[in-house]
Order: sequence, then structure tokens, then C-alpha cells
Amino acid sequence: MLKKNVLIVGLGSAGARHVKNLKSLGIKNIYTTINKKRKRRFNLKKIIYLKNIDYIINNHKIDFAIISNPTSEHLKFSIKLAKKNIDLFIEKPISNNLRLIHNFKKIVKKNKIKVAIGCQLRFHPALVKIKEIINKKLLGKPLSVYADVGEYLPNWHPYEDYRKSYVAKQKLGGGVILTLIHEIDYLYWLFGKFKSVFAIGGQHTSLKIDTEDNICCLLKGNNDLPILLRMDLWRRNKTRCLNIVLEHGQIDLNLINGELNILNFIKKTKVKTKFLVSNLQKENMKHFLNSINFRQTKEVTSLQDAEYVLKIALNLKDSLKQKHSIKV
Repeated sequence: MLKKNVLIVGLGSAGARHVKNLKSLGIKNIYTTINKKRKRRFNLKKIIYLKNIDYIINNHKIDFAIISNPTSEHLKFSIKLAKKNIDLFIEKPISNNLRLIHNFKKIVKKNKIKVAIGCQLRFHPALVKIKEIINKKLLGKPLSVYADVGEYLPNWHPYEDYRKSYVAKQKLGGGVILTLIHEIDYLYWLFGKFKSVFAIGGQHTSLKIDTEDNICCLLKGNNDLPILLRMDLWRRNKTRCLNIVLEHGQIDLNLINGELNILNFIKKTKVKTKFLVSNLQKENMKHFLNSINFRQTKEVTSLQDAEYVLKIALNLKDSLKQKHSIKV
């Protein structure tokens, strides 16, 4: 790797995963701000801890930065670093609102900053296979889609009180829609832009949070494709699955165990494949490192896509409040 010096903004569970992945990819100099408690919690060694971000970027050459602090703070720090010509890997979602997006895009364009977003499900081999089937119309056009994702929030980070996490707080960009935005991202990646969105649900469980924890959505895609999406923070049996009914077949994917079933009505075949799901975050990071080392490489998880997916997520939040469908 040509790039060696990285700044990590936010050393929570996502930041800790990035540290381990970066080390395995040959990145030697990892800078972050001092947080001895988190250093002990995640057993992180050989990291350069300094007093604040301004000190780090003014006194050390930083080749790129990873933004993994609370969602509401993503663009604030991204803008600060982009002004210093530092390439950026930003954890999903890019923000919890659109207020700073335009300013950030101007700086990125002016300084020719490389930006990637942590939407690693685009690197899942089964989803890559499904995208090929859809793009090449190997089973005809899609007729309906159902995606389902759920986890139990108190089990996410056993080392912390979930009530104090960013996921639990509206002002920090929490809630099931933004936290589990991966589903919205890969549905857009597979099927294209949406015409309208509608969401019902809200804060329905006994979780001690101040934002939505359980929703069902109807997304209208190209050619009025109906896409159903269920999301919650209450599921004890962790779930992440996708079902697609097409003209000439059916696709079922379990994203947890990597099992993909493809039924072809015309050939009267059923193919079952078990993908060994590798470290998708690491694959995402490898692609980003390649793009900043060799500038012509196009991002799989682009800033433009991240802005669109955030708009859809915010439209879903608005739909919950307004209790009607919203045109995109």
C-alpha cells in the first residue's frame, strides 16, 4: 500500500474494527484522539493517541481519514478534513440530515477528494450475483421484492448501556431507519431509484430510546416495482434476508449465513449456493485504499449514492410523521 498514515475519528466498535482491518492491510501509522477507556475495551495496541484532531492534522501528514463517530457529527468532521485535502472513508449513513451536504460536495469537488461510504453489503458475493442476474435479465424482470432486517439493540454492544448509544438518540442520528440503512442502500443498488416511499410504525417496543424502533415500508421502484422492507431493533433472532419474485424465477437470500437459492421456472432448476462471507468491511476498505492510491478507480460506495440513500431514509422518517406516501 502506498498510503500509510490514517486518522480515525471516533473509536467505537466500528472504529475498532477499522483499526484491526487496517493493520491487516499493512497500514502502520494509525492516529486517533486520546480515549484510554476505549483502548482497553477493544484491546487496541500500537495506535498513536494524541490530544485532539486539530493537533493531529496540523502536525502530522495524514493520507486519509475514517469518520466513524456518531452519525450527526459525520459531515462536520468530514468538511474539516476535506479542507485539508484528506481523502475520506465515512461510515454509513453519511449524516442524519442534508444541511451540510451541498457545502461538503463543493469542497470535495474543488480539492478532488476521494470519498467512500461504509456500505459493505455491496461487496457481499451473493448480492453481487443477484445484481448480475437482474442486470442481465437472466430471470426476466422483477415483479416484487421483500427485504427483512432485525436485531435486538441491547445485545449489539454488551460493553455499553444501549440507552446511551447513538442508536438510541434522535439528535445523534439514531433510530432503525438510519442505523440499518444498509437495506435501503442495497435495494437502491439492485433496483435503481424509487418513485415514492411510505412507512408505518414508529417507537412501538419497550426499548428506552427516543426514536423509531420498528417499521414496515413500501418503496415504489422503476416500472412501479413493489418493494416491501421491514426493519426493527427488537428481533432476538438476528435476521437479514431478501426475497425476489421475477418473471421466470425466484431468489431467496439469507445474508446472515450466505445461503442463496435461485429457482428457474423455465429450466425447472433450483440452485442452492452457500457463500463463505468474508470480512466485508475489509473488502470495502481494500477497494477504498486502491482508489486513493490509484486515483482513476471508481468508488463502489460513492458520495452521490450516499446522498440519495440518505434522502430516501429521511423521506421514510417524514412519511412516518405525516402518515402518507411521499414522492421522491
